[in-house]
Amino acid sequence: MKKWLFGTEPVWSDALFLLRVWVGVIFVYHGLSIWDQNNMREFAAILQRENIPFPVLGAWLCKVSEFAGGVFLITGFAQRLACVFLIIDMAVATFVFGKGHLLQDGRTPFILLLCCLVIFLSAPDKLSASRLIFKKAKQ
Repeated sequence: MKKWLFGTEPVWSDALFLLRVWVGVIFVYHGLSIWDQNNMREFAAILQRENIPFPVLGAWLCKVSEFAGGVFLITGFAQRLACVFLIIDMAVATFVFGKGHLLQDGRTPFILLLCCLVIFLSAPDKLSASRLIFKKAKQ
């Protein structure tokens, strides 16, 4: 027990799997609005009020990135590519909409931005589709 609590070795070397899947579920949930035209119109109107250029295109890019990126994170396929789009998405949400108030309105998108950055910088875990595909390709 002492070694487990105070040791320097990981308890589970692929624990990033839990973060990757949970963040993916959050993004899929928020990206589901691509299937509801009224939600997309409302989101585009919000972007227009914030003076974001091409608000309809921006709304679609944001929500498709969230939905597809979430699916990629859940499966672990092309997770780094997905994280690039999600980091950009969450940076805009944090610093444009949240106005950089990291402890108030920008807190949740900033935490998701940090989670995506950690996933991006980490090696794919053993349970990810990318690791399984590339492992078979090497053999």
